[in-house]
Amino acid sequence: MQSITNGRSYIPLLVLILLFGLPPTAGWLYVMNPQWLPDKHKNNGTLVSPPRPLQSLHLKDGNNRNFDWSTLSGRWLLISRNRGVCADDCRQQLQALRQIRRAVGAERIRVEQLLIQEAPVAELFTDTSDTHAEDLNILYLDPDQLTEFERLFSVSGIDPGRATYLADPNGMLMMGYTASSPKKDILKDLETLLKASRNWTTGVNNGHNG
Repeated sequence: MQSITNGRSYIPLLVLILLFGLPPTAGWLYVMNPQWLPDKHKNNGTLVSPPRPLQSLHLKDGNNRNFDWSTLSGRWLLISRNRGVCADDCRQQLQALRQIRRAVGAERIRVEQLLIQEAPVAELFTDTSDTHAEDLNILYLDPDQLTEFERLFSVSGIDPGRATYLADPNGMLMMGYTASSPKKDILKDLETLLKASRNWTTGVNNGHNG
């Protein structure tokens, strides 16, 4: 795994869990319950450190209304970006991310797929029978928000054009993946984060019921 701030490639995935999306009490819960920890491995994406709150980016929904980020609270977000018509490379990326979401099985209810569309077009998908918009949240980026988008999604070594980003359930941007990143690597990271955060929640609930 890479860190934007110091370039180190080995940071336990636990650091992600503790830094992004979980309350400070999670730290001692993991210490007291080491069986909850994910297996040790290198993270496959580029760590955004410190994490960046997506709430500062003002987007529009399909009805040109201001989007409320709180509607996605509690969900892990798989984020991609597109300019103009969603061409072959765009559709392939959407399909791959949809497959990643489906691959986590029942946990997919905790994951949302988000496409940030720049420069709205009359027809985003040229084929009216296209199914790539299924289970897809499409949000629109106004020109006056482009600078803020670039600030948030600027990650060393990653071209945002066909990159994939991962945000935690609190709406904090935490990971970035290049267009060439194997989708199995994104899936592996997502599965580990889902498992770890689920175990943390289970531990808290058990503690409250004890």
